[in-house]
Amino acid sequence: MRRWMWLVLAAVFVAGAAALFLRPAAPKPLSLPSLTLKSLQGNSFDLASLKGKPVVLNAWASWCGPCRREMPMLLQIAKANPNITFAFVNQGEGPQAVKVYEQETKLSLPLVLLDSDTQLATLLGFPGLPATFVFDNQGRLVARHLGQLAQGQLEQYLKNL
Repeated sequence: MRRWMWLVLAAVFVAGAAALFLRPAAPKPLSLPSLTLKSLQGNSFDLASLKGKPVVLNAWASWCGPCRREMPMLLQIAKANPNITFAFVNQGEGPQAVKVYEQETKLSLPLVLLDSDTQLATLLGFPGLPATFVFDNQGRLVARHLGQLAQGQLEQYLKNL
């Protein structure tokens, strides 16, 4: 009986030690990616250059209904928070689609970046649109929201900066 108990204790110890050493590493926290995109004017723009200020990245497309519905609210919050950079990263469209969108909606987006290959979706791991990411002034991700964003939700995310 004692021998059996020692074997069980040894097995539990070995299993526990193995679990400690074989567990996967903790996931690296997401940070503002270093990704060079084109501005609406055709200039290269590296997202990492936004570090130093809080940043709200919104991934959107002109054909996306929820994106269209949340855009006026995002612009209103951006205007009320000049200390936060709002970047609108268009997914999969060209500059003409964005210009037509701005004309149709009579909205003027402050910083539009074009991600025609949807590289941002791969880097930040979002499956659909819209997707909104809030980064602190060190470039660390503090909030992630997939789907249409409500004003109260965004305001709560910004309070945590």
